[in-house]
Amino acid sequence: MGHLNPPPVRDAGDGLATARLRLRRFMLDDLSLLVELNADERVMRHLGGVQTQEQTRALLDNRILAYYAANPGLGIWATMLRGSGECIGFHMLNNIQGESLIQVGYRLLPRYWGQGYATEMSIALLRYGYTQLVLSSLCAIAEPANDASRHVLLKSGLHERGERSFPHPAYAKVPAFVYFERAAQDWLNEHPGTES
Repeated sequence: MGHLNPPPVRDAGDGLATARLRLRRFMLDDLSLLVELNADERVMRHLGGVQTQEQTRALLDNRILAYYAANPGLGIWATMLRGSGECIGFHMLNNIQGESLIQVGYRLLPRYWGQGYATEMSIALLRYGYTQLVLSSLCAIAEPANDASRHVLLKSGLHERGERSFPHPAYAKVPAFVYFERAAQDWLNEHPGTES
């Protein structure tokens, strides 16, 4: 009877790729990489502050690994350089905590900033979300002072929609985020081709 079940949603972590990058699922062995990312003050300046190894382990267990099975097609994935296979950080397409809204986002090691990687994979994830997951709209949030991320999100084709607050404790340190959103058809009309 198994053949009557719909096929599983293709996961971006199965190798969603752009010209320079590809995604893969995180594994338990990736803890040290996430610890390095979350302990960097430059990375975490606009993301609630640095996290301890224990906080990062909880993130890996609950918000990443358990999330894959509970939310097919969504998640936080390791972002890899296609040439070297080196992990440069992560990209995500997941719900804003405590909300049904699906957000695009990323976190990259500083040595990979300013090379267009955040925008390149964010565009690929938006296309994936709109076309393969058939989501009607996607969003993103950024701290008002995070000009670099706001620029990336605008370049990715999202539009600023004012400021919003979220009650989940994960967002307690930020009174209001700049909120970005775009309907699927509007974004796809503006991005008819592939960028990879």
